[in-house]
Amino acid sequence: MRSLLLTLALALAVPLCVAAGDQPQQIRLSGLNKMPIVSGPLKMRIARLSRSTVLGHGRGHIEVEVENTSPVPETFYPQRLAIVNRDNFQVNVLATRRGRYYTTLPSYDPRVPVAPFEIRITPGARIKEMYSLSGKVRLPARVFYDDKLLAEIVE
Repeated sequence: MRSLLLTLALALAVPLCVAAGDQPQQIRLSGLNKMPIVSGPLKMRIARLSRSTVLGHGRGHIEVEVENTSPVPETFYPQRLAIVNRDNFQVNVLATRRGRYYTTLPSYDPRVPVAPFEIRITPGARIKEMYSLSGKVRLPARVFYDDKLLAEIVE
């Protein structure tokens, strides 16, 4: 009788353990900049997440640090990064943001948004980029990259 109960308990527990392994990692907003999010050879860290502008209006911003952990060059596509709000509204990367002027020809104005472009990252290197989002971020929110659910951001 004991072995039957033990077998039944294990039969019920194993599917629960397997299902729990498919859950995305939950990251608190306060510890967001400390927790890496891994997608294949790319290790991403959200250095800063501004959910909206002053007084809760406007679009959000995200600052992402991406590291290539593979021995070959990899490409980071910011357009493949998406955040899904608590109300299932998807917020996408809209434009690259720069905080200073560059002396280039033609001259560059950081107030003018620039479409995000793919970035090739050499082996072992990392980049840090800031992007404008297409809307506000409302928590809890799910983070997707390349059609995969990677994490859930909670308060």
